[in-house]
Amino acid sequence: MYQELFVILCEKDDKWIEDKYASGYWEGFVIRIVMNQYYGKYTSFAKGFLNPIGMEDVNQLELPADEYDIQSDLMQLCVDKVVSELDWYHMTVWTLYRDGDKEKNVAQMNARSLNRSTGISRHEIWRVIKMVKERATQYYEIKYGKHFD
Repeated sequence: MYQELFVILCEKDDKWIEDKYASGYWEGFVIRIVMNQYYGKYTSFAKGFLNPIGMEDVNQLELPADEYDIQSDLMQLCVDKVVSELDWYHMTVWTLYRDGDKEKNVAQMNARSLNRSTGISRHEIWRVIKMVKERATQYYEIKYGKHFD
Protein backbone atom coordinates (compact mmCIF):
# COMPACT_ATOMS: atom_id res chain seq x y z
CA MET A 1 0.00 0.00 0.00
CA TYR A 2 2.88 2.36 0.77
CA GLN A 3 4.30 1.81 -2.69
CA GLU A 4 0.98 2.64 -4.36
CA LEU A 5 0.65 5.79 -2.23
CA PHE A 6 4.18 6.81 -3.14
CA VAL A 7 3.51 6.29 -6.87
CA ILE A 8 0.35 8.39 -6.72
CA LEU A 9 2.09 11.21 -4.86
CA CYS A 10 5.01 11.13 -7.31
CA GLU A 11 2.56 11.63 -10.18
CA LYS A 12 1.15 14.78 -8.56
CA ASP A 13 2.46 18.24 -9.34
CA ASP A 14 4.99 19.66 -6.86
CA LYS A 15 2.88 22.79 -6.39
CA TRP A 16 -0.17 20.69 -5.51
CA ILE A 17 1.80 18.76 -2.86
CA GLU A 18 3.24 21.94 -1.34
CA ASP A 19 -0.20 23.58 -1.21
CA LYS A 20 -1.81 20.57 0.49
CA TYR A 21 1.04 20.25 2.97
CA ALA A 22 0.96 23.97 3.80
CA SER A 23 -2.82 23.97 4.23
CA GLY A 24 -2.63 21.61 7.21
CA TYR A 25 -4.84 18.97 5.60
CA TRP A 26 -2.00 16.76 4.36
CA GLU A 27 -2.96 13.82 6.59
CA GLY A 28 -6.54 13.96 5.36
CA PHE A 29 -5.44 13.80 1.72
CA VAL A 30 -3.11 10.88 2.39
CA ILE A 31 -5.84 9.01 4.27
CA ARG A 32 -8.33 9.65 1.45
CA ILE A 33 -5.89 8.35 -1.17
CA VAL A 34 -5.22 5.21 0.88
CA MET A 35 -8.93 4.59 1.49
CA ASN A 36 -9.75 5.08 -2.20
CA GLN A 37 -6.99 2.68 -3.20
CA TYR A 38 -8.11 0.01 -0.77
CA TYR A 39 -11.89 0.19 -1.26
CA GLY A 40 -11.97 1.12 -4.94
CA LYS A 41 -12.77 -1.67 -7.39
CA TYR A 42 -10.70 -0.42 -10.31
CA THR A 43 -7.60 0.92 -8.59
CA SER A 44 -4.10 -0.36 -9.26
CA PHE A 45 -3.90 -1.65 -5.67
CA ALA A 46 -7.12 -3.66 -6.05
CA LYS A 47 -5.99 -5.08 -9.38
CA GLY A 48 -2.54 -6.03 -8.14
CA PHE A 49 -3.15 -7.18 -4.57
CA LEU A 50 -6.81 -7.61 -3.69
CA ASN A 51 -7.81 -9.47 -6.87
CA PRO A 52 -4.60 -10.98 -8.24
CA ILE A 53 -4.65 -12.72 -11.59
CA GLY A 54 -5.82 -16.32 -11.35
CA MET A 55 -7.78 -15.80 -8.15
CA GLU A 56 -11.06 -14.76 -9.80
CA ASP A 57 -13.78 -17.14 -10.94
CA VAL A 58 -13.52 -17.03 -14.73
CA ASN A 59 -17.07 -18.31 -15.13
CA GLN A 60 -18.42 -15.11 -13.61
CA LEU A 61 -16.38 -12.69 -15.73
CA GLU A 62 -18.07 -10.65 -18.43
CA LEU A 63 -15.90 -9.77 -21.37
CA PRO A 64 -16.39 -6.33 -22.87
CA ALA A 65 -17.94 -6.26 -26.31
CA ASP A 66 -15.75 -5.50 -29.27
CA GLU A 67 -15.91 -1.72 -29.66
CA TYR A 68 -14.92 -1.68 -33.33
CA ASP A 69 -17.90 -1.35 -35.65
CA ILE A 70 -16.98 -2.10 -39.24
CA GLN A 71 -20.46 -1.25 -40.48
CA SER A 72 -20.12 2.40 -39.49
CA ASP A 73 -16.76 2.57 -41.29
CA LEU A 74 -18.29 1.06 -44.40
CA MET A 75 -21.20 3.50 -44.22
CA GLN A 76 -18.73 6.38 -43.99
CA LEU A 77 -17.01 5.06 -47.12
CA CYS A 78 -20.39 4.97 -48.85
CA VAL A 79 -21.15 8.55 -47.81
CA ASP A 80 -17.75 9.70 -49.11
CA LYS A 81 -18.33 7.87 -52.40
CA VAL A 82 -21.79 9.41 -52.85
CA VAL A 83 -20.55 12.91 -51.98
CA SER A 84 -17.67 12.63 -54.45
CA GLU A 85 -20.20 11.95 -57.22
CA LEU A 86 -22.40 14.95 -56.40
CA ASP A 87 -22.32 18.25 -58.21
CA TRP A 88 -20.47 21.20 -56.70
CA TYR A 89 -23.49 22.78 -54.97
CA HIS A 90 -24.67 19.64 -53.17
CA MET A 91 -21.10 18.66 -52.26
CA THR A 92 -20.46 22.11 -50.79
CA VAL A 93 -23.68 22.12 -48.75
CA TRP A 94 -22.94 18.64 -47.39
CA THR A 95 -19.31 19.47 -46.60
CA LEU A 96 -20.25 22.68 -44.80
CA TYR A 97 -22.95 20.84 -42.85
CA ARG A 98 -20.69 17.92 -41.90
CA ASP A 99 -17.44 19.77 -41.15
CA GLY A 100 -18.57 23.32 -40.39
CA ASP A 101 -16.45 26.39 -41.10
CA LYS A 102 -15.14 28.69 -38.38
CA GLU A 103 -14.39 31.52 -40.80
CA LYS A 104 -17.98 31.55 -42.06
CA ASN A 105 -19.39 30.94 -38.56
CA VAL A 106 -20.93 27.59 -39.51
CA ALA A 107 -21.20 25.12 -36.63
CA GLN A 108 -20.60 21.46 -37.37
CA MET A 109 -23.77 19.42 -38.08
CA ASN A 110 -25.99 22.47 -37.58
CA ALA A 111 -28.40 23.41 -40.37
CA ARG A 112 -29.49 26.60 -38.61
CA SER A 113 -26.00 28.10 -38.51
CA LEU A 114 -25.44 27.05 -42.13
CA ASN A 115 -28.69 28.80 -43.02
CA ARG A 116 -27.71 31.98 -41.20
CA SER A 117 -24.23 32.21 -42.71
CA THR A 118 -25.05 31.25 -46.32
CA GLY A 119 -28.68 32.25 -46.78
CA ILE A 120 -29.59 28.77 -48.05
CA SER A 121 -33.00 27.80 -46.70
CA ARG A 122 -33.10 25.13 -44.01
CA HIS A 123 -35.56 23.20 -46.14
CA GLU A 124 -33.00 23.05 -48.95
CA ILE A 125 -30.23 22.06 -46.51
CA TRP A 126 -32.36 19.24 -45.10
CA ARG A 127 -33.24 18.13 -48.65
CA VAL A 128 -29.54 17.82 -49.53
CA ILE A 129 -28.79 15.96 -46.28
CA LYS A 130 -31.67 13.57 -46.87
CA MET A 131 -30.57 12.98 -50.47
CA VAL A 132 -27.01 12.14 -49.39
CA LYS A 133 -28.21 9.82 -46.63
CA GLU A 134 -30.65 8.00 -48.94
CA ARG A 135 -28.08 7.53 -51.70
CA ALA A 136 -25.46 6.37 -49.21
CA THR A 137 -27.90 3.88 -47.70
CA GLN A 138 -28.79 2.54 -51.14
CA TYR A 139 -25.12 2.24 -52.06
CA TYR A 140 -24.40 0.48 -48.76
CA GLU A 141 -27.25 -2.01 -49.27
CA ILE A 142 -26.11 -2.80 -52.79
CA LYS A 143 -22.41 -3.11 -51.99
CA TYR A 144 -22.31 -4.46 -48.40
CA GLY A 145 -25.89 -5.36 -47.39
CA LYS A 146 -25.58 -9.01 -48.27
CA HIS A 147 -22.67 -9.39 -45.84
CA PHE A 148 -24.54 -8.06 -42.78
CA ASP A 149 -27.99 -9.65 -42.93
